[in-house]
Amino acid sequence: MFARVQTFHQPAEKLDALAALVQEQLAAAQPPGLKGFQYLIDRDNGKALLISFWDSEEDLRQLEANNAATRERVKEEAGVEAPTAEVFEVTLQDL
Repeated sequence: MFARVQTFHQPAEKLDALAALVQEQLAAAQPPGLKGFQYLIDRDNGKALLISFWDSEEDLRQLEANNAATRERVKEEAGVEAPTAEVFEVTLQDL
């Protein structure tokens, strides 16, 4: 399993709007290989992490390759700057 971690730095109210938009976008798209996601907010510091979990690195990379238009739409609709994104292999999970 692989995880994509996106880091957002925005005012808390924009992070709340982004949460709703992310949920809507992921539910509508249902990209292949998506196992789930978590959205974490640090309101005091205006920071959020969106962690998405993927069956394979190939599924994740396919999303990244096809997702430029969605990223621009989210940026415009939520009024946020593009996040940084990192990819990790999940080697231990106990939820």
